[in-house]
Amino acid sequence: MKIWLVIDETRFHQPNFVAKFLSKTTDEIVGAALVTKIPQKNSLDAYLKKHWYYLKLSEMAKLIFEKYTMAIKDSLLKSDVNKPFYSVRSVLKFFNIDFVEVEYNINKEKYIKRIKEKKPDVLISSNSLIFKEELLGIPKICCLNRHSSLLPSYGGLFPVFQAFINGESFTGVSVHTMEKTIDKGRILSQKEIPIEKNDTINDLYKKCFELSAGALLEALERLKSNDYPTYPYHLPSYFSFPTKVHWKEFRLRGGKFI
Repeated sequence: MKIWLVIDETRFHQPNFVAKFLSKTTDEIVGAALVTKIPQKNSLDAYLKKHWYYLKLSEMAKLIFEKYTMAIKDSLLKSDVNKPFYSVRSVLKFFNIDFVEVEYNINKEKYIKRIKEKKPDVLISSNSLIFKEELLGIPKICCLNRHSSLLPSYGGLFPVFQAFINGESFTGVSVHTMEKTIDKGRILSQKEIPIEKNDTINDLYKKCFELSAGALLEALERLKSNDYPTYPYHLPSYFSFPTKVHWKEFRLRGGKFI
């Protein structure tokens, strides 16, 4: 199959998920959209900058240290499939994937035209932008989305955080077909991850992304064989970024961000 990727540029977890997928897939990757700028309402970075006071000083220090350390490593270290990657850009360059940078809105004509020219069978999303009807209709088979929750529970933004404060025993990763409604569609692959006592939010997201490449490969194989599995029922829910009340509950439960 011919595949087009739409991936957020973030140094946390996403690069190694993409690298693992590209190293294992046998499908043809015809191109990628690297999302470098996200509308503030959907951006975790923008949310955390605006609400920095929800984080402890130690968490802010760790977050800043990790971010800048990864930026330095990305600029200085030679890319190697057997070592960690520190940006999605470096992954795409290493695997010689032709890509276009996208800012704020992937539904613009210039991006739509670029994707249509490649005639993908499947469009794979792991990003924060909304796909409109024209984009959803480009691939011959479907669009697939990677999401860090056990859908249909915890659709929307920052789902692992919401699962934690609600006292869930598990979170996970889902790969599903995309429809007009966000985080809906048929689930093709789903992996559970137990929420352990000492897990930070960053730990849980790392575990989600570690399982994401396998989940995505599984979903693609099921598309090829028209194998549509069923999964245990999860109560549908949808969330935006957490409020002050959510953060208070998070701390009462002993939550740690990083």
